[in-house]
Amino acid sequence: MKLVVFGLSVSSSWGNGHATLWRGLCAALARRGHRVVFLERDVPYYASHRDLTSLPGGGSLILYDDWRHAVAAATPHLADADVAMVTSYCPDGVPATELVLGSRAQVKVFYDLDTPVTLERLSAGKSVEYLGPRALYDFDLVLSYTGGDSLEGLQRRLGARSVAPLYGSVDPDVHKPARSTRATAPISATSAPSPRIARMFCASCSWNPRAVCLIVDFFWPGPCTMIRSRGSQISFSWTTFPLAITRPFTVLHG
Repeated sequence: MKLVVFGLSVSSSWGNGHATLWRGLCAALARRGHRVVFLERDVPYYASHRDLTSLPGGGSLILYDDWRHAVAAATPHLADADVAMVTSYCPDGVPATELVLGSRAQVKVFYDLDTPVTLERLSAGKSVEYLGPRALYDFDLVLSYTGGDSLEGLQRRLGARSVAPLYGSVDPDVHKPARSTRATAPISATSAPSPRIARMFCASCSWNPRAVCLIVDFFWPGPCTMIRSRGSQISFSWTTFPLAITRPFTVLHG
């Protein structure tokens, strides 16, 4: 099977949760004899934190500077693709959708890795920049990072004809327990800066002088050690008590 994907990023795991999932999927698909072609817009903030230059297990990673370059690179692959896919937060989601839907790919898929964000923006009356005017009506299949009522929401509010969950995952060969040689880390989190949460984490470190609180990817003041993550394997493989902090609407949508 040949799968052509227009996505946010697979080459940089900095500041996004898409890359880690895609690296695991690419490796797993390759082990089963499938081929992935991933098209990613080459943006400065990911280029400066790039930690992957080729897809795990083979396949093709295409970094493009503008949409004309993307069309020229993608068209030959779409001509014999079994599956063509657009993901949420693809910087060129709308034109990518038009290209995929007009292609000869046998199955046309939208994968929403940000379903809570998508549904929350709809509830707030805001636009969803990675969806075109026909939303999800024309895709053969819509995959969702979350299940439950979120699947019904994608059908009822965005016109998805066929929906299924494809939950978050990682490559177990990469994300496995490891012992840190630099620090102990009883608490770890990735979150946008919040004074209240920052005080909570830094206070926890103060209670135990031997502990180190690792805050991944964002700068917080206090007795915390700032590190750059690579798909979160650094932080979560070092911790004995990992804690994920997320937003209320993300909890609401599972």
